[in-house]
Amino acid sequence: MDSNPAMTTDETWVFNGIDGASGGYLLPEMTPSQVSALAQGGSLDLAAIDELKQRSFDLKNPHAGVEADARDLAETGWGVIFAYDADPALQEALSPLLALRKEQAGERFRVFAGTDGYRPGESKNEFLERHGMGPGPANPDKVPYYLLIVGDPVAIPYRFQYQLDVQYAVGRIHFDDIEDYARYAHSVRQAESGFRLAPRAAFFGVGNTDDRATSMSSEYLVKPLAENLAAAKVKWLTQAKSDRFPDWQVETIFKEDATKARLSSLLGGDQAPALLFSASHGVGFPNGDPRQIPHQGALICQDWPGPQLWREPLPQEFYFAGEDLSQSDNLLGTIAFFFACYGAGTPQLDEFAPQIWRDQPERRDLAPHDFVASLPRRMLSLPKGGALAVVGHVERAWGVSFYWGKAGAQLQVFEDCFERLMKGNYPIGYALEVFNNRYAELSSDLSSEMIEIKQFFKKPDDRKLAQMWTANNDARNYVIVGDPAVRLSVGSPATPRPALGEIVVKPAASPAVVGRDASPAVVGRGAPQVDFSLPQDLKQVQAGLDCYLNKLVDLMEKALNADAPLEVSTYTSQDMERVRYDAERFSGARLRLQTRIDINGDAQLVLPQEKDEVDPALWNYHMDMVRQAQASRLELLKTLVSAATGLADLIKPAA
Repeated sequence: MDSNPAMTTDETWVFNGIDGASGGYLLPEMTPSQVSALAQGGSLDLAAIDELKQRSFDLKNPHAGVEADARDLAETGWGVIFAYDADPALQEALSPLLALRKEQAGERFRVFAGTDGYRPGESKNEFLERHGMGPGPANPDKVPYYLLIVGDPVAIPYRFQYQLDVQYAVGRIHFDDIEDYARYAHSVRQAESGFRLAPRAAFFGVGNTDDRATSMSSEYLVKPLAENLAAAKVKWLTQAKSDRFPDWQVETIFKEDATKARLSSLLGGDQAPALLFSASHGVGFPNGDPRQIPHQGALICQDWPGPQLWREPLPQEFYFAGEDLSQSDNLLGTIAFFFACYGAGTPQLDEFAPQIWRDQPERRDLAPHDFVASLPRRMLSLPKGGALAVVGHVERAWGVSFYWGKAGAQLQVFEDCFERLMKGNYPIGYALEVFNNRYAELSSDLSSEMIEIKQFFKKPDDRKLAQMWTANNDARNYVIVGDPAVRLSVGSPATPRPALGEIVVKPAASPAVVGRDASPAVVGRGAPQVDFSLPQDLKQVQAGLDCYLNKLVDLMEKALNADAPLEVSTYTSQDMERVRYDAERFSGARLRLQTRIDINGDAQLVLPQEKDEVDPALWNYHMDMVRQAQASRLELLKTLVSAATGLADLIKPAA
C-alpha cells in the first residue's frame, strides 16, 4: 500500500490486516514486482470475465441493470434462498421479514427452498437455469433482483454468492441460534414500520503509529470522504423538494480519538449513528486458533501501539469484537460499512496465489471452514434492536481500492454509495452496485492486460499490473451481511432510537417445505396433520387425554399398515393453468414417474416404457421428493411415538 504518491518501485507495499497471534502483519511487505508475479501466476476465468464485460449499469438511472425501478420491490422482486435441506424452523423464525417482503414485492416475491433451494456444488448458472434464467440482467418475473441467502457459507458457498452478485443485489444472514434469526426479522420489520432515526453519520478512521496502512486509510479515505459528504449537504439542501436529503450531521472520529471506547459508544451505545463507516486493520488468526471464529475480522482500534512498539500477541483491549457488544446495546435501523480484512467473513481456502507462501505449493487453509464474521452477526441480532446490514470484506482488504498511484485518492464509488444510502430511498444492495461496476471494469481491464502478457508476450508494467490485480480482488470481496433490500430511514436530529421488545420464538410447524410452484410438478402424499393441543377445561383433562391417546394409537396403526404405503408421483404439464387436482390425481397433467414404498421398505417404481423418456433432471426431482417423503414419514412416526408415550405417562398418575 503506497504511503506516498511519488513512491519508487524499490519501496514495499504494506497490506491491511494484523495477525492476532503474533502481532505482525498478516501478509509480508512486498514490492510491486512481487505482487505482479502473483498476478501473473493466476488463471483467468474467461466465462466470468465475459459476463462482467456485459454488465453496464448507469447508476444515475434507477432502472439500470434490472429493467425496473430498483427502489420499488414490486418491480424488482425480492427472494430468499435456503439450502435444499435447510431446517424449516428458519422460515418460521424469519416469518415477520418474509411477510413484509411479500407485502412489498407482491407477485414477484419468491422463496427458494426444498427442491427449489440451493443444491450442493451448484454454480450460479446452474441455479438460475433451474429457475428459467440464463446469464444477464435480472428478470424479476423469474428470479428477483434482491436476493437474501440464508445459511452459512459451507452450505451455500461464498463463490456462489460472488457469482450471483454480478447481476443481482445479494445479501446473506447466518446465525448460530434460531432466536437470532427472529430478532433480525423483527428488527427489519420495525425499522420499516414508520420510525425514523436521527440523520447522523460517523466516520471512524484509525491511524496507528508507524503504520503506513492505517495512516493512508485515515488520510486518503476516511478524512476526505467525511469532508466531501459534509460539504455536499449544501448541494443536497438546495435540490428540489422531492429529491432533498435530510440535514445530515457528519462526524469524523480520527486517529488519536479512534479508540475502542469511542467505537463502543458508536456500536450500540448512546452515540450510535444511522450510518457508520470504519477503516482500520482487521484481526486475523491462524487456522485452528481458538480465537479465530469469535474474533477474526474484529476491528483494531487506536489502542494498538503500532508495529514497531508492539510485537507480540494482541490482547482484546486493542480491538473490538462481537463479544464486546452487550445485551443492552441497540443498533436498530443502523447500516455499517467496515473497511478491514475479514470484516464480513473468512473463506476456508486462501483466495490468493500460492507464491506468497513458498513452502506450500497449493492454496493453504485459512480456517477450518468458511464462516461469517462474528461482529456483524452480533450487530444484526442484538436483543434490543439489530443493525439492518453490515458491508465488509470476505478475505483481505486492499488499499488500492481508494488510492491509485499518481492519480491519488479515488473516492467516487464510496461517495456515490453513501449518497444513495443517505437519501434514504435506495436499498443497500442497489447502492453497492457502484462497487460491482468497479469490479466489472477492473476485471475487464485486468483480463485484457493478462492476455497481452501471457499470449502476446508483452513486458509487464509491474506497478500497473500490481495495482490492477489487488484492486480487482478488493472490489470483488465486498459483501452484504443482511437483507440487500434494507434502507436507511431518518427524520429530525432529535429523533430517539426505539428498542425492540422481547422476542419469543415459537416452535416450528410441521417440516413442510415452502417453495415456488414449479413445472414439472412434483407431488408426494403427505402424512396426516395432528393437533396435539389439550382441552382448556380442567374437568375435561382426563377425558381429553384418553381421547388424544386413542387418536394417536389409531394414527400409528394407519401409518404402520402395509395397505397404506407411501406414494410419490411426478407429473409434467405444458400449461399449468389447466392442471386440476381431483380424486387423488392431477387432470390436465402427464404422469411421468411413480414410486410406492411399503412400511417394510419394499419399493415399486413405475417408469415410462418408451426409450429415453426419463429426463435426468426429472429423475433428480422425483428422487428428492421420495427421500423427503420418507424422512417426513419417519419424523411423523417419531412424533407419534413420543406424544403417545408422554400422554400415557400423564394419564397414569391421574388414574
